[in-house]
Amino acid sequence: MHFLYPIGLLALAGLIVPLIIHLWNVKQGKTVKIGSIALLGESSRASSKSFKINDWLLLLLRCLLLVILAFLVAQPYFKKNISANIKNGWILADKATFQQVFKTHKKTIDSLLKKGYEIHDFNVGFTQLTLKDTVGNQAKQTNSLNYTALLSAANHFVPVGASVYLFADRRLNHFGNELSTVNYKLRYIPLNQTDTLSSWIAEYAGKKYEAKSNPSNTSYQALNSGDEVPINIAIHEAAGIADGKYLIAALKAIGNFTKRKIIINPASGKIDIGFWLSDDPVSSVFKSSIKPNGALFQYEKGKVIASSSFINLDGRHIELSKRIASINGAKKIWTDGFGNAILTNEKSNALHIFHFYSRFNPQWNELVWDGLFVKALMPIVIRADNTADFGFENHPSDQRRLSAKQNDLFQPDKTKSTIKTTQNKALGTLFWIAALLIFVTERILSFRKKPNDVKN
Repeated sequence: MHFLYPIGLLALAGLIVPLIIHLWNVKQGKTVKIGSIALLGESSRASSKSFKINDWLLLLLRCLLLVILAFLVAQPYFKKNISANIKNGWILADKATFQQVFKTHKKTIDSLLKKGYEIHDFNVGFTQLTLKDTVGNQAKQTNSLNYTALLSAANHFVPVGASVYLFADRRLNHFGNELSTVNYKLRYIPLNQTDTLSSWIAEYAGKKYEAKSNPSNTSYQALNSGDEVPINIAIHEAAGIADGKYLIAALKAIGNFTKRKIIINPASGKIDIGFWLSDDPVSSVFKSSIKPNGALFQYEKGKVIASSSFINLDGRHIELSKRIASINGAKKIWTDGFGNAILTNEKSNALHIFHFYSRFNPQWNELVWDGLFVKALMPIVIRADNTADFGFENHPSDQRRLSAKQNDLFQPDKTKSTIKTTQNKALGTLFWIAALLIFVTERILSFRKKPNDVKN
């Protein structure tokens, strides 16, 4: 039994009232005059008080009546768990491969069907299938969603807590970056697949790689390590500024690491990237020397702000002493500890412009002394559209699979899978009836006339 307003039980303190009434039930004594001693004078009157409870039943009835009234104030109810009406579960399989799945796992599927399981297409909409769909060749169709998204979408179709048997392969390219949480009991039965090898050509930052994939890993090997076009970089440094030496050291480190040829301040020709290390506005000549779709990295001029903060780079904090007040609304790439822009990026007239609101100088920050400096410049120097995807692309020839040890990938959401349907039933009516019966009984006992036995 539960109470909607448990604070109402404080009314039980009223039980002390009938107890006090019964204990202080005073009986007055009677004065009897006897003629034979009348001459001796009238004795002083005396009264007697009895603190003895004479009627226990009446006291209990009155106390019980108060208990029931307190319960009514607290509004009692009974919570009844109603098990979900899950008569069966689901069998999930891609309709395009269901014929082969049924041949391979016929015994398992037949036993599940006898238990009342339903067959559903492992695709958007989860269309119900029948054994007729195992006859003949099915037209091949491609999932518009990956397995992770489909299993998450199934939460809206599969009854909570139901059992689901999924017949599907375990290749990684079918899954998203995160595993979903399901509200049903999922049993993943992998399809039998022989170990296969595949290869394809991938491009990244002007270099070609041969990707070789097997069920356990995918590796990349550069093909034209000596055929890449050099990266031409120009550095303009204003008089009195010695920041260029730090930048040149970082660029050389990038070249050694990536095995790319980087030419700093070429004698002639267009440049790929220009670094303008000056407070003066970027000259039109310098800007026009950059190739279309090239990059310009420029110091921003403005109010210098002393800042006891840090530059947030790749989850690490680089000490920041001074910065320039940012007024540009471009996309933030680097920020300080307060979210102020340190480096922003925008595209203007076929040129990628990076606005830097600090300096490559130890008096401004500790960036040039940190090994993260080289890594931070890498996406600016070696730019590629598929930077984030390289090595993680969802290539159809990727043979990598989930490990056999990863059988419990999609854990049920305990906050939902353990939920049982409940029904609250108010008990107020029963308590009112009980209160009425007790009140009537108490009144009858209170007005009941007790016979007086008089003996002469």
